[in-house]
Parts: sequence; C-alpha cells; structure tokens
Amino acid sequence: MTAAPAASIIISAYNRPKVVSFAIRSVLASDFADWELIVVGDGCNAETEAAIRAFDDPRLRFENLPANTGHQSSPHNRGVELARGAFVMFLNQDDLYFADHIGRRLAFMRDTGAEISWSPVIAFRHAGLDTGPADVDRDKLTLDGATGDGAFDPESFVISSCWAVRRDICGAVGPWMQPEETRLSPSQEWLHRAHRQGRKMIYHPYVSVLCIHSGARRHSYISPESPEHDRAWGWLEDGMAERLNMMHCIAVQQANERVRMQKRLARRERPLQSLAERALARIGVHPTTTQALFSGVGKGEMVGKHRQFTSRPPPLPIGQQVAVGKAAADGHVGRGWHMNDGKSRWTSAATSEILFSRPDDEPDDIPSSLEICGFPLRDEEAVTFRINSEQPVTMTMSRTERMATIDLPSADICRLTISIEAPTSPVKLGRSMDQRILGFCMVWIRRVPRDDDPLADHEQSAEQRAGKKAKGN
Repeated sequence: MTAAPAASIIISAYNRPKVVSFAIRSVLASDFADWELIVVGDGCNAETEAAIRAFDDPRLRFENLPANTGHQSSPHNRGVELARGAFVMFLNQDDLYFADHIGRRLAFMRDTGAEISWSPVIAFRHAGLDTGPADVDRDKLTLDGATGDGAFDPESFVISSCWAVRRDICGAVGPWMQPEETRLSPSQEWLHRAHRQGRKMIYHPYVSVLCIHSGARRHSYISPESPEHDRAWGWLEDGMAERLNMMHCIAVQQANERVRMQKRLARRERPLQSLAERALARIGVHPTTTQALFSGVGKGEMVGKHRQFTSRPPPLPIGQQVAVGKAAADGHVGRGWHMNDGKSRWTSAATSEILFSRPDDEPDDIPSSLEICGFPLRDEEAVTFRINSEQPVTMTMSRTERMATIDLPSADICRLTISIEAPTSPVKLGRSMDQRILGFCMVWIRRVPRDDDPLADHEQSAEQRAGKKAKGN
C-alpha cells in the first residue's frame, strides 16, 4: 500500500460503461497527481466492471457491491470507508472534472481551513447540436450551485460532484442516509446535517465541474450511447478557451431569461402601466417615455440626473454626518467598496474612494476638516488617507483607535482615497467564513470647522451671511 494520497475521489457506478469511462478519464487528465480514485459499483454488470478495470492506473481501485441498491448512498458510504486521502471528493458517473479542479480545490481547502466546500458547476441541460463547441442559440447550459452571499443555503441544490470534504468530517457528520429514510435527496440531507452541526462550510467561487444530469435526459439509463458526453469530452480537451465559451453561453442565456422574468413581473405588478405601454407603443410612443410618465420624470430630467450622477457628487455641508453604511450614502461612494450593510461599509480593494462636494451656497474660503470613523480588518493596520492630490496622511488604526481627522483643501469637489496594503479576508484570518476581501470598515464621515477657524462663523447659514453683508452696506 502506497502512502496516503492528498485526496480520495469516489465514483458510484451503475451499468453505464461508456459514461463512467468519461468520468474516470476526466480524473486521469487532472493536472494534479496525488489522488486515489475509488469506483464503487452498485451491483453493476460485467460490461461496466470490464470498462472500469480496463484503466491501467495503480491509483484506481474498483469494488462492486454484491447487489444493486438503486441509489448512491451505499456506494458512497463504502467509498468513504475505503478512502485514505486527507480530503474526500465525489464525482457522479455522469459528470466531468476540468483538469484544474482537484488541485484548485485542495489548495482552497488548505488556504481557508474549510471542512466542507462546494462550487458552482456548468450544467449541460440540452444539446441542440451533435458536435462542435457550445452554441449560445442551440444548446442550453446553466450555472448551478451558485450562492448570493457566499453562505450555504439549504434551499439550493448543491450536487455532490462539486463537494470537497475533510475525511475526518465525513465520519463526524455520519453516513449518507438511505433514500427511504429521508424526504430529501440523500446528498442534500447530508449537507443539511453538516450545516446543522455547525461545520465550516465555505463556497469556492470557481467553475471547474461539468454536469450532464441523467435525470434531465429521457431514457438515459436505457441507451448505451451518450452523444452529450462525446461532445462534452471535446470541450474538456479544448481547455480554458471552450470553458470560457460555455460561460459566455450561460451569461447570454441567463441574461435573456432575466429580461423575460422582469417583463413578466412588471406586467403582474404594474398591470395598468404595462397596458398603457403596449397601447401607446402602437401609435409610436417609446415604452420608456410611458414609464417616465408614470414615474413622474419630466422632460430633460433623465439627462440632467445622469449628468449629476457622473460629474458631481452630493454636497457635504459642515456639521453633517454621513453614515456610510446607509443607502443614502451611495452617492458619495466611489470605487473599491462592498455593498452597504446598514451600519457600515467595507473596502473591497487596496484603494477605495469617497467623494463629496461643497454646498453651492458655501464660500470657498471657509477652512474645514474631515472626520473619519472606521477601523481595519486586522487588529492594527497602517491606513493611508489622501484628499485629491494633497500630501497623504498615514495613521495606525485599530478597532479601538477609530478616529482620523484630515484637513480639507478649498476645492469644490473632494476625493478621499483610503489605502491599505495587502487587504485580506476574515476566512484567511480564521475569524469567520466570510471570503470577501476586506480592508477598512467605514462607519461615518463628517465635515467639521477647522480648529483655527471660529465655529460660529462656520455655522452661519447662507441667509445670515447675506444679511450681514447687506447690513454692512
């Protein structure tokens, strides 16, 4: 027996010799070599067993269960019992790994400390052609297993072909249930059980698995041939270029579906407006004109709002505090930020921007400073602030030292840049399962009078200043 491999890949096989051969070939074609492949037959026939044993590779082991169980649970449980690798991965006999899947996933598991990980997969749902690259007009492909926020969602089906699990966690969670023991698919019951146990489950946002679901192809277990697999194998051989082409097809098809869904939703939620759009379109009125009419947008407002959106940030009067985590602050937020969370907002890059302008009624000669409340992800971090082209200011900040004050120039528009060297993620620091790159958490900003200028002068309104000037005349 050789030394334990880094990973054990488990395939449950049943009477699809040609199809399971493609799955095995995809593992053999991996650019990562330290694995063992355990194929467990679910009481499969001699033809399937012969096809599997025909692969002459010492890393492949085959065991055939004495009787057919009709599902994956028993073969997978037996595969886990036989596994020697530090990590366990599953591959349905219909599915295929891209060459970089095993290596990329194991690196991700080690980097993040994940106990369980999963990823999005390309699902080949319908073939409109028999040969050639994926066609955006004739083939149907989707991206399955994605998550909106990186967290595990029990309502999303996560196929086992995209899992990676630490082998000790397989034992801690327990075996796959038999189908008659659960109302769920056994694979999804196992994931949900792991989730309920509080296992460290981390989403790997990298596409390296191609799924060809047998359940979506009528009579797939009757016909010995699978033209979909013949064609898909060519896609794997074509490498990254064809994978990008498949992603292009998915992007276009899902964007088209999104537009169709938005139109259906609009007709359901705004029936009167939808009726007016269709009626006025017959006499040449553009649908957007009708939408603007119902929204109360006047002539010229669309271009005016666009000009303001692109050319001038909102004003920041002296004394006004802006909570950066609120949606109302979106107009001040430039590049390099995550979405707001209601309380604060994290930078997403090494350099991020906040922009604001002086109020139109404020004189140019009023000196002011900008107060910044926030904290870095790491316990202590050098944070560099810079206003326009002024000299940068670098401060060491922490979760207890949260305040910074920077003098502002007399410019009409100010662009604050916040820079942190080598931002990282909470998951890499071992704090949480959040994979986002986070640098600095901005809570609020506030313009204040500069210390060398009397506060009373700054708090005067435009009307007071105008009145004082008139009285002096």
